[in-house]
Amino acid sequence: MATVFTPWKDESALLAVRNEFYPPPGYNGPDHRSHACKIVALWKQKGTLPHPVEATALLTDAILHDDAERNSVFSIRATYSAAFCRFVTGLVDSKLHGQRKTMFARAMDLGLPASFVELRHEATHRELPSLVVLRKAASRSLDWLWGYYWGELSSSGATGIPPIKEMIRSSLKETTKGKHPASLNQLAARLGAACQSERGVYTLARVLIDEAILNTTEHTLDVALDLLLQKLTDNKPVFLSVLVEEMVNDLVFASSDNNNNNKVDPEDSRNDLYMWLDHILSSPEWESARRVLSRGYLDAACKNPGYWTDRLRRLNTRDPLVSLSLPDPANDLHMRVETGWDSLKDYGWCS
Repeated sequence: MATVFTPWKDESALLAVRNEFYPPPGYNGPDHRSHACKIVALWKQKGTLPHPVEATALLTDAILHDDAERNSVFSIRATYSAAFCRFVTGLVDSKLHGQRKTMFARAMDLGLPASFVELRHEATHRELPSLVVLRKAASRSLDWLWGYYWGELSSSGATGIPPIKEMIRSSLKETTKGKHPASLNQLAARLGAACQSERGVYTLARVLIDEAILNTTEHTLDVALDLLLQKLTDNKPVFLSVLVEEMVNDLVFASSDNNNNNKVDPEDSRNDLYMWLDHILSSPEWESARRVLSRGYLDAACKNPGYWTDRLRRLNTRDPLVSLSLPDPANDLHMRVETGWDSLKDYGWCS
C-alpha cells in the first residue's frame, strides 16, 4: 500500500483543528477558529491539502472577516463569495478524472445540494449575493463539510453529530401509530431543536432513512409519522427539501446494481422510499408544504436512466404542481441563468 503523506504530524493534530472549527456542544471557552485558520494556512505551505480542510478554513475566515466596523460591506460580500465559490468549484472539479460531467451531475455524485451549484452560478456570473444569503451559504456549507469530511474522522472525543444523532434516535422511538397530536407536537418541538443547523437537518433525514423509520407496514404509510413530518416541515421548511433529496439519493444512486432492472424485489426498502415520495409529491395533505420544496435535485436525478428514475419521472409529470421544467444539465454552463434569484428563493437562501 502506498504511503499517504499529510501536512499534519498525526491524526490528533487534524482532530485538534477540527475541534477548533467545530467546538463540541456546551463549549463556552475562547474562540479558536482564527488559530485553526492559521494552522491550515501553514499546512497549505507544506504540501497538498485535502479540499474540505482548505474550504473549511476559507469559509471560516470569511465569517471572521464579517465585521462591518473594520471592513466594507462590499469586501465582506466578496470574501464570502470567493470562499463559497472555491468550496463548490474545488469539490466538483476534484471528481472530474477526465469524465465529461456537468457540475450538477458531479454535485449529485457527492450528495452536494443542488442549490449550492445554483448559488455558485449566481455569485460567479451575476451580482454578488446579499449578506443574508452569503451568511446562510457559509453556515450551510460548513455544516455540509462536517457530514462529508470532518464527522467521518475517527475520534474518542465528543463532537456535534453523535449527541444530536442519539437524541434524534431516542425521540423517534416514540413515534408509534395512533400517537396523540399533543405528543406529536412535543416530539416535533424536540426534533426541531436538533434542526437549528443544516447539520442537524441532514442528520434527522439520514436517521429517518438509515434506521428504517420510513419503512411501511404492509405497504401502508404510518399516519402518525406523516403528521410528524408535516409538523417538522412547518417548523423548518428546509427539512422537506433535505429529506426529499436524501430519499431520492438512496432510491436512485445508493444501490445502482439493479437500478436498471425492472424486476424489483417487492421487499426492497426502496419501494417504501418511493411510496413516501409519491405521497409527499402528489397528496393533498402535502400540497401547501410542496410550495417550499426545492426540486432541482429530483429533476436532475430524473435525467438518469433506470427503473426508479422512470417511476420518478412519471410521478413528476402526474400533477402540474409537481411537474418540473428545468433545463437539461448538459447545458450546464448556461443552466438556469434566466431564473436568477426567484429560483434560489425556493432553496431557502433568501429571507
